[in-house]
Amino acid sequence: MGDLQILNAKQIHLSEEDVKSIVEIECHPKVQEWLYEYVNPGIKKEFKDYKEFFKGLPKNRKADILIARYEGFLVGFVAMWRLGEYMEHVASIGISVHPHYWGKGFATQLINATIELARKKKLKRLEVETLSENTPMRYVVEKQGFKLESLRKNRIKKGEQYHDGAVYSLLL
Repeated sequence: MGDLQILNAKQIHLSEEDVKSIVEIECHPKVQEWLYEYVNPGIKKEFKDYKEFFKGLPKNRKADILIARYEGFLVGFVAMWRLGEYMEHVASIGISVHPHYWGKGFATQLINATIELARKKKLKRLEVETLSENTPMRYVVEKQGFKLESLRKNRIKKGEQYHDGAVYSLLL
C-alpha cells in the first residue's frame, strides 16, 4: 500500500488526465448520490468547464483545490471556496473521493490538509453542508472537530424527494 499525496492544484500543473479523473469522480453515480447540489451537464461539457476552471485557478482568489494521489492515481479532491465580501474570513468546503477508495481515511487526510491550508490563509471559519443522511461525511468532519450548527429540514430536493441538510463549522 502506497502513501497518499495531497497536492495544491494552484502549485502544480494538472494534466488532462488529472482533470478527466476529477470529472469522472464527480460524475460517478455513487458520488452524485451524496452531492449536496449538482447538475450534470454531461461529461464532455463538464470536462471542458473543468479544464477552463483549472486554467484560471492560479489567479482565483476565492477557490483552492487540493488533490489526492494514491499509487499514481488521482483518487479525490477537496474544494475550498471563500465566501462573499463580508465573509472573506469564511470558506465552504466540499470533498469528493472515488468510491473505490472510500473507507481508507483519504477524506480525513484531505480535510486535515484543508484545515492546515485555511490556517495558512488566515481564515477563521470553515463550513461544510451535507445531506443529513450522509453519515460517513458527518463522521469525518465531526472527527476533525467540526460542530453541527443546524439541521435544515427539507432543504435539498433530489428527484422527487426532499432531504435535510446538516451544516457544520470549525472555528480556526
